[in-house]
Amino acid sequence: MFLSRRKFLNYINCTGLTAISTPLFGSIQSNDNHHLLNYFKFSVGEIKITIVSDGGFQLPISSIDINSSEENLKKHLKHYHMQEDHIYMNTNLAVIEVEDKKLLIDVGSGSRFIGNTGKLFDNLSKANIDPESITNVFLTHAHPDHILGIRDDFDETIFPDAEFMISEKEYGWWTKKNRVNEVDETFMQMVLWAQNSLNAIPEISLFKNEKSILPGVTVFETSGHSPGHSSILIESKGSKLIIGGDVIRNTYTSLKNPDFIPDTDMDPVLAQKTRFNILDLITTEKIPYLGYHFPFPGVGYIIKNEKIYDFIPASIRW
Repeated sequence: MFLSRRKFLNYINCTGLTAISTPLFGSIQSNDNHHLLNYFKFSVGEIKITIVSDGGFQLPISSIDINSSEENLKKHLKHYHMQEDHIYMNTNLAVIEVEDKKLLIDVGSGSRFIGNTGKLFDNLSKANIDPESITNVFLTHAHPDHILGIRDDFDETIFPDAEFMISEKEYGWWTKKNRVNEVDETFMQMVLWAQNSLNAIPEISLFKNEKSILPGVTVFETSGHSPGHSSILIESKGSKLIIGGDVIRNTYTSLKNPDFIPDTDMDPVLAQKTRFNILDLITTEKIPYLGYHFPFPGVGYIIKNEKIYDFIPASIRW
C-alpha cells in the first residue's frame, strides 16, 4: 500500500520517532565501517580478478577541493547525503590472475597509516589467495596508502620473491637525494614514508611510457596526482577494464564535480587534464573502471550525465 508523505510523518509523530524525521537520512549511520569489505571476484574475459579490501580511513572535508570554502563543501556533501564532517576513503587492491602469474596492484597501508587500514593479508586469506602465490606487484604511485604496506611490522619486505614494478618517473622523484629538504615541511613525512618503503624492496623494475607487463595487462602513465602516477588496462576476449589508482578519487566528489582539485594532487593542472582524459575514454568506449578509493568493491561503469558523471557499481551485473 502506498504511504503518502503526510501519513508517514503522522506515523513518525504518533510512534515517537520524531528524532529521525529531520532529516530522514540522518538515521543511517555506522560506527565502524566493517561492512564485510573483504573481497570481490569477477572476470575480464579469461583474466580472473579479485578485489581485496585493505580497509579504509577518514579525511577532513578540506581535502576534497583546495579552492572551495568549508561551507560550499558541506553543501556539496549534504546534497549527496554524505557526512558533512569528513570523507571516507575505501582502499581497493586488485589481484590479477594471468596464466600462472598473480599480479597485485598496490600493497595498501600496512600497520603504519591512519584509520582501519592494513587488512590486505586478512582479506587475501578470506579470498583463498596464498600470499606466497603473488608473483608480481605493481605500484601505481608512492603515496602512503598505496605503498606503506611494503614493510611488515618487522621491517621486512612483504612478497620478497615477487617482482616489483613502478614508473621510472615516479621512483626517481621520490628517491631523489635530498628530496626531503626540497619539499614543504608538511610534506616531509610523505617523502620519508615513500623512501623507506621503496628502498626496502630488494629489486624493483622501472618502466617508461606504456608497457605490457603480462599477457593482456598494460601499464600506462597517468601523471598529475603524483609525478609518475600509472594506471592499468586489462584486455581479454574483447572485454576491458581500467584500474585507475587515484586518477579519479571519489565517486561523490571527483565525479559529481570533476573540477574539484584534491589536496593530494601534486600537479593540479596536469591531474585535472588526466582526469578528464580518462573520463572521456571510459565513457566513450564504455570501459568499466576500478577506483582505488571508490565504495567497495570499487568497480563499475561511469556514465556522463550532462556536466557530471554517475557511477554504476558493476556488482549489480556480476
